[in-house]
Amino acid sequence: MGEATTGVEPRKIEREIEHLRTRLDRSLAEVDRRRHELTDLKLQVRRHPRLVAGTSVVVLALLGGVGFAIWRALDPPHEVARRDAPAWEKILAAVGTTIAVSLTKKLLDRAWNKHLV
Repeated sequence: MGEATTGVEPRKIEREIEHLRTRLDRSLAEVDRRRHELTDLKLQVRRHPRLVAGTSVVVLALLGGVGFAIWRALDPPHEVARRDAPAWEKILAAVGTTIAVSLTKKLLDRAWNKHLV
């Protein structure tokens, strides 16, 4: 009685539901595979060695800068507050900052463009 009024066959609906479940299962399996690949550090290092090297250099430079700042802060306070930094220190800081910003921008641009392609 309900079939005659709606014109929809239950078997057809069941097949469509089964088809949608199959597609969903495949999609979930692909998402799970990609998640495993993304969290596999060795695989990512093999796939993107230059990005890992560049990121490592930037992180080491940042940690070195933080370490240097802490080391400077350990000097007696009256010496730190009294004198200006030597010219070579100012130049090194400016060059280091410029290089770090440039490398970071380049790495982010490459990662962003690669992701969009």
